[in-house]
Amino acid sequence: MSSKPPDLPSWDTGSALAYIHALSPEPPQLRIDNVPGERLQPTIGAEAASLLQVLIAAHRPKLVLEIGTSLGYSAIAIGRAAASYGGHVISVESNARLADAARQNVAAESLEATVRIETADASQFIRNVKGPLGLILQDGGKEQYVPMLDGLVELLEPNGLLVSDDVLFPVMQLPPQVKHWADAMDAYNHALKNHRRLRTIWLPIGDGVAISVKVE
Repeated sequence: MSSKPPDLPSWDTGSALAYIHALSPEPPQLRIDNVPGERLQPTIGAEAASLLQVLIAAHRPKLVLEIGTSLGYSAIAIGRAAASYGGHVISVESNARLADAARQNVAAESLEATVRIETADASQFIRNVKGPLGLILQDGGKEQYVPMLDGLVELLEPNGLLVSDDVLFPVMQLPPQVKHWADAMDAYNHALKNHRRLRTIWLPIGDGVAISVKVE
């Protein structure tokens, strides 16, 4: 008769996150005071940025598409990884003032040869993108996640990756003015779960990150 296995030790979530944060690479340092009059836009955190850099280093996509540039934090993190092997990044931002600020931040990192910022509506822009793409980061308008999903999957190469930010909004306490994002993201998570061409894992990193691989 086998003996009962010993109880596994537990850890404090806050301490674990602090420990992991200390081990992670230094996140991009951005100027955030160069868009006067604009509401500060949310961006991925340091842990999600590090995750993207690892995925890009492992997958080495020739072309990465980011939807939702904001001030360029994630574009710089992605660009640093892609530049190491000659990859390229296209980042799409609909707000012209934010896009201009992001270009300044990209230039400050000397990544202009790797990262291109486009000012456009992403749902229209992707119709003219020539795939296939190795990795797509979806971090744009939450109400557009579901309508854009099939188009993004079409752009991915076989075994390409779709990384989606903010997937834990349905279980977060959001400000009243954006509470509708919770429903939009819940619908998106179920669309990922049920998509016949994707296999997805959800990770509790930052505001939640989903990693989907395109399968044939």
